[in-house]
Amino acid sequence: MQSLICHVSVSASFYVISLSPHLSASTSAHEQTGMLWILIICRESGDSTRSSSFFSSPLLVSKIHPNRKISSTAFGRKLLHNSNISSSNGSTEDLFHDSTDSSDLDITEKVSYLDKKVTELENEILMSGDVKTKLKQENIQLVHRIHELEEQLKDQETRAEKIMEDELRRHRDAYIRLEKDKNTQIELLRNRLHQLEDENGKMAMNMNRLKSQTEKLDEEKQRMTDKLEDTSLRLKDEMDLYKKMMDKLRQNRQEFQRERDTMQELIEDLRRELEHLQLYKLEAERAGRGRRSSISLSEYSSRTRESELEQEVRRLKQDNQKLREQNEDLNGQLLSLSLHEAKNLFATQTKAQSLAMEIDHASRDQLLEALKQQEEINLRLRQYMDKIILSILDHNPSILEIKN
Repeated sequence: MQSLICHVSVSASFYVISLSPHLSASTSAHEQTGMLWILIICRESGDSTRSSSFFSSPLLVSKIHPNRKISSTAFGRKLLHNSNISSSNGSTEDLFHDSTDSSDLDITEKVSYLDKKVTELENEILMSGDVKTKLKQENIQLVHRIHELEEQLKDQETRAEKIMEDELRRHRDAYIRLEKDKNTQIELLRNRLHQLEDENGKMAMNMNRLKSQTEKLDEEKQRMTDKLEDTSLRLKDEMDLYKKMMDKLRQNRQEFQRERDTMQELIEDLRRELEHLQLYKLEAERAGRGRRSSISLSEYSSRTRESELEQEVRRLKQDNQKLREQNEDLNGQLLSLSLHEAKNLFATQTKAQSLAMEIDHASRDQLLEALKQQEEINLRLRQYMDKIILSILDHNPSILEIKN
């Protein structure tokens, strides 16, 4: 039960006032109707203006059964009876009996008023019951909704945990893969660094080697330059010698031509002498047999001289033929060799002069190639000179004789 507190101003002998109860949420509507407390306020005699504050007494004046419905008159009588009982032990008993008649009308009005109030309270309680029913239904719906949301939340949490696990696993795999890639890249870069360090060391060694080679090439270039100058001088000397030999060959050819002409004249003289001897022989035979013995010695000597002259003529003809053939061969060889080698030598000399001008700006390969070509030219020049000398030695060694 609940205690009710009220503060009133007393203007009559006593009043019966109904109070709205403060009901708990756990009691039903009928129980709330029955839990009405009636507070009887008594006025002390001779004190009409004092205001008293009372707290609810534990004495239950009237408790209406929740399943029992009573009228307002019966309710008023019950209130009056309870008020008589409660006031029988007080100092206002005489006053109550004196004013019974005058207060009946007030009690009836109060009962009517209380009946209205009870009706209003019942309506309010019914309305509050409907509200509570709606609230219960809404509460049940909300509970179901909460359960559904909790299930959805659990599903969302489960899915989120699964997604998180998948993401964690994926990120873990990606992290492991990135670590492997990073380690692989680091290893590759480390190997590349070692390789570059080795290459740098090799390049330093090659730089030193190239410096030494450059110095050697400079020395070789200077040596080749000197050698080229010597070769150019030798080539010039060889060309001068070649010109001298060509002049000598021309002179020898002229001398050979003169000797051939002289020999031809000698052959003609011998031929005329032979004809003269033949005529002389014929005239001697015509002169007679008697003179045979006297001229036998001279005839024998003439015949001997004739045979010798014939042999000499044949030998001279053979020598002349051989000399002619050799002269023709030698002229052909000299002509072809002279033309070919002269062109090559003059071209070589021009090239050597141009190379001597460009040697300061030439590279190592160009210098080596030029030196090789110069050596080939010198070799060919020597071979050419050897051929000329051998040819002269085979045909006419006297050409090479140095005359003071």
